[in-house]
This record gives sequence, structure tokens and C-alpha cells, in this order.
Amino acid sequence: MDRNGVRVGIHNFFVSLVLLPILICNFIIMWLSVNSTVRKAKKMVSEKLVRMGLPEETTETVTKEYVSIKDYIFEGFLRKKDNIQSSNAAKTSSSRRVLIKLLPGGQVFLRMRTGDTKNILSTIILDLTKAIILLVGVARALERDAYWVSVCFASYVLYSLFFGFASELIAKHQNSSKGLLGGIANTLGEALSDTKVVAIVSLALSSHSILGAPFVPIYHIIPGVDFVEHYISGFGIGLFAVKAYRMFIAYISSSKALTAFGLMDLSHQMSLFEASAELPFLIYSSIFVGLLWEGLEEIVEKFTPRVVNVFFWNGVGDIAMNLLGALTAYMLVTRSFIIKKHEKCSNLKNAKIDQRAVKEASEKTLTRIKGVMDGVYSESSAKDISKDVGAYYLIRMNKAS
Repeated sequence: MDRNGVRVGIHNFFVSLVLLPILICNFIIMWLSVNSTVRKAKKMVSEKLVRMGLPEETTETVTKEYVSIKDYIFEGFLRKKDNIQSSNAAKTSSSRRVLIKLLPGGQVFLRMRTGDTKNILSTIILDLTKAIILLVGVARALERDAYWVSVCFASYVLYSLFFGFASELIAKHQNSSKGLLGGIANTLGEALSDTKVVAIVSLALSSHSILGAPFVPIYHIIPGVDFVEHYISGFGIGLFAVKAYRMFIAYISSSKALTAFGLMDLSHQMSLFEASAELPFLIYSSIFVGLLWEGLEEIVEKFTPRVVNVFFWNGVGDIAMNLLGALTAYMLVTRSFIIKKHEKCSNLKNAKIDQRAVKEASEKTLTRIKGVMDGVYSESSAKDISKDVGAYYLIRMNKAS
């Protein structure tokens, strides 16, 4: 890469770093406002239909259909139609399958039973990690170490639920989900079905339980061991953040809406931002999870003598190691086969991001979405729809009787 390319990359990174939280906050504010409008309209339509004498079941069905228009509007603006990586997650689920997934070796058993041996090594690592957590918990139980038994038990249950039950549930419903929640469900479903990513993330999530539980004093005898743990955890966080970001951008993009509006220059700027915001998203994700973890550690330190209160800067060091691990994951995946970069994120011209243009692009997109939503769910629209639909169902009921 030439010097000009380096300067452009640095400029785009810092602009994206500033813009990302602003655009996310603007979207959340818009979405909360829309949801408030939808709730009011839903209540108005439901009450009107009840007063017109429609059965409760019919009223509930009509109201749900009315509210669901929001999802179709959202997808019409932001949902991309291009092909993305196909999930290798099971599309059907059962209580028996979920139960098997929760057991040690369960996922390997299911893969072997169906003859799906692709990336089987990653699945073996997943189940092996669960088995190690369980064995560590049993070993601490023999030592009557109630604290670390509970830690291992909680880790095993959460780990199993996250990579067992959650992935099954999301895979089952991801194709039928609509709107923003549908996009998130599809993103998580794809991320959790990528066995390479999940296997590496699982090692990071379980590292504290596996390495810390048997010999707790090692954290105090050998300086810096906790930093190594946080580095490993940060690597897992970074890997999952990159995967989730790329999948979400593959599903949903403001640039698609701007193209439909005929605002090609703004669409190009938004595409540049979406490609450049991957690293800032990883950084913010790592810091957020790190702060959350340190907060939980502080709570634990207040209620157990097993963990010694540490100086404030130890928490800062932990977060820094999380970030370093996440950045390491980012550097590796951008130059490896672990996560394939989406075409939209990789085939963009080497151009500078215009901060004002991206803000304008975001505002225009959100304003148009909110305008359509407010029109569909306005007080007058709610009254007209409830009146027309109610009259239609009353006519059908009278004919049937």
C-alpha cells in the first residue's frame, strides 16, 4: 500500500471511530420513537375493534398484522437482497436435539450421526472444552471448593446454552424472522453456526474457568497470568465481533436505501463508512465487554473472600489486554481463511470518507423511514384501518351467521 493509501486508511479509521457511536445512537433514538408511535396505534386499533364487537381472537390477529407492517417497511429500506454465506446450522430443532447438544460430546455425536463431518475438528474442540470445564468442576468439588464449583457449573451451563440451545433456537426461526430483530437473529444464527469462529471463541470464554479454577493462587503467585487470560478472552471477543459485523452488514445497509432514493454519492460514502467501521466496531465491542466483565468482577469481590480486591489500574490493564487480543484477532482474520470478507466490504475504491456526507446520508435514511412509519401508524391511519377492517370482518361474520 502506498503512502496515500495509508493516509486515507488512517483518516477513514478515525472518522469511522467518531461516527459509529453517533450513528448508532441516532438509529436507537429513531427506533424508540417509532416503537412508541406503533404502540399507541396498536392500542387504538385494538380498542376500536373490540368496541365494534369483533371476537378477541380476530382482534388480536388483525392487530398483529397491522403492527407487522413495520418489519416490511424496515426491510424495504434496509434489507439487502444479495447472496451471503449460507448457514450450516440445522433448520429444524427438537427438545431431544437441544438436550443432546447440552451434554459433553453431544455436538460431535449429532454431527457423526447425520454424516456431516465438515469442520468436525472445530466441533470436537467445542465439546472437548465443555468436558474440561466439567472435569475441573468435579475436581474442585472433591476439594470442597464451593466457589469454583459454582463458577465451573455456571460456565458449563452458559457455554452449553449459548452454543447449544441458542444456536438451535436462532437457526430454527432465522428464516421466518422479519425486520430489525430478524436481521439480528440472522446475524447471530450465521455467527453461531460458523464452527471455526465458535470453536476459537469457546476457548476464550472458557479460559478463566479451565486455567483459573484448579489453582486460584496462581493469579497471585505468577504476575501477569490474569493479563494472559484477558488477552485470550479479547481474542475471542474480537473474532466474534468481526464475524457478527460482517454478517450484519451483509444483511442490512443504509447504502441500499440511499441507492433506491437516487442519492448515489451519499450511498457511496455510506458504503465507504460501512467498510471502514469494522475495526472501530471491534474496538468498542471489546471495551464494552471488558467494562462489563470488570463490573462483574467488582461485584464478586464484594461477596467472596476467594477473590482479593485489586487496585483500580488492574482493571484498566485487563481492558487494555482485551483490546490487544481483539486487535490481534482482527489482524489475523483479515489475512486468513477464518472469516471471508464480504464483497461489499472489500471491493471499494480507496477514497476518503466525508464525515458530513455520512451524517447527511444517515439522517436522510432515518428521516424517510420514520416518515413512512409515522404515516402508517398515525392516529388518523389507525382510525381508518380499524374502521375499514372492522367493517369488513363484521360483514363476513354476518354472512357466516
